[in-house]
Amino acid sequence: MNIGFFTNTYLPAVSGVTSAIENYRQELERQNHNVFIFAAKYPNYQDKNPNVFRFKSIDLNYKISYPLPIISSSRIGKIVKKINLDIIHTHHFFLSGQIAWYYARKLKLPLIFTYHTRYDLYTHYVPLPQEIAKPLTRLLSTLYANSCDAVIAPVESVKNLLLEYKVKKPIFVIPSGIDINKFQKTKNGEKIRKRYNIGRDKILLLTVSRLTPEKNLSFLLKTFQKINKKKKNTYFMIVGDGPEKEKLKKESIKLGINEKVIFTGKVLNQKISLCYSAADIFLFSSSTETQGLIFIEAMASEVPIISIKAKGAQDIITNGENGFLTSNNIDDFAQAVLKIIEDENLRKKMSKKAKRKAQYFSIENSTKKLLSLYKRAISQKEKENKLKQNSILFQNIFK
Repeated sequence: MNIGFFTNTYLPAVSGVTSAIENYRQELERQNHNVFIFAAKYPNYQDKNPNVFRFKSIDLNYKISYPLPIISSSRIGKIVKKINLDIIHTHHFFLSGQIAWYYARKLKLPLIFTYHTRYDLYTHYVPLPQEIAKPLTRLLSTLYANSCDAVIAPVESVKNLLLEYKVKKPIFVIPSGIDINKFQKTKNGEKIRKRYNIGRDKILLLTVSRLTPEKNLSFLLKTFQKINKKKKNTYFMIVGDGPEKEKLKKESIKLGINEKVIFTGKVLNQKISLCYSAADIFLFSSSTETQGLIFIEAMASEVPIISIKAKGAQDIITNGENGFLTSNNIDDFAQAVLKIIEDENLRKKMSKKAKRKAQYFSIENSTKKLLSLYKRAISQKEKENKLKQNSILFQNIFK
């Protein structure tokens, strides 16, 4: 099968969407399918994969930390026609999503759309009044979804959200999977602890995130301040980079916790597993996730999770079993973390249950579901195309 992925963000960007695309690409190719990726060009980055094709891009330098594709490209059009795609799968509705829609219609191919992102929760990046931007974004993403052949929701709560938005096209719940074997608890985590001089008698709290406003990382810093007052043997590691980094560093100084907070900056995907192996508890406070691959990565690494109760998190974290879901309240969140810190047996039980649940989200399981959807969509599109051809033939006969 020849599969076309269209996306605004891809390597070298570090994000959940990038990870989902890469995980699917690797597993699909392992099963002898051909995956062709169409994405924005990154300055000074050279692809090793010959099946990655880049749109020219523009860096707006406005809050967004990655370049946006310029979708008007005759070169890309020639490539799309040449590679004989069987299906087109878009990972965004805007920009790359528009060109994916155009070629799907032009070549009479099925178009699949994965709703990775709660777009209405990212409208602060749009230079419009929020009372206009939010409903407009919901409307446009719904219209786009209804123009596709099928929509993928990573979790059940996102499917329910799309139904609330009045998406009428078939919605399939297919979690974005990970390679479970890459996120096993190993002794290699000690390398991270030694690098930052964190002994095994210390409790290491971890979050992995882009450092942007919607990730709510200030909340975690304030929470950690409360935790560290009660438990001096705690450290907090923040893995990731983004426009909020310096602001968050200054806040950690202001809160008096800067000596216990570690900002690692950007960490390559193949190295992130070491950070999970080093950690005791994973923290997350964003309410914008549709699924959150990092939850699954943490669970596969036997790390229990504390997260604000929100869509995405509540579909993966079973409260009291593999972690805790709390309100968006610093005291509640801190109490949940302290409960796991103080009860080592509870922490061990949650770690085992986290690892067990992660198996459900393996890339093998997710790819199996994805391929089933692809085959269904291709078969349906072939029937539709045949009916249209017969209709045109019938009309011509009776002209």
